Amino acid sequence: MKISWKTLAVLGMAMLLLSGAGAAVTFISKGQQSAYETSVLSLEGEIATGREIFNANCSTCHGTEANGWIGPNLHAIKGRKSDLAIVRQVTTGQTPPMPKFDLDERQMADLLSYLKSI
Repeated sequence: MKISWKTLAVLGMAMLLLSGAGAAVTFISKGQQSAYETSVLSLEGEIATGREIFNANCSTCHGTEANGWIGPNLHAIKGRKSDLAIVRQVTTGQTPPMPKFDLDERQMADLLSYLKSI
């Protein structure tokens, strides 16, 4: 029996969700920013470094060119989500099966800059 990579990725994400890895989501009232979010949004990120972070953490689900696969196409994401909403999506995994990612402020600023550039 041959199993595709896409099937394995979906199964892996399901296992993460079932194990509770994505269960703890912190909701912050609309309009309020955490110190982390304020710090990220105050930094000027490096697009090239952000692309490296994307390739290491996001490309499995969003594709190497961010055209979508398991996760959605991220081109023109800046037209669909605010910078703050993008940061929250990445750090909380608000929409399963997306996991939350633990990036420091610099890494998140770099990733945000890359996402806004595509």
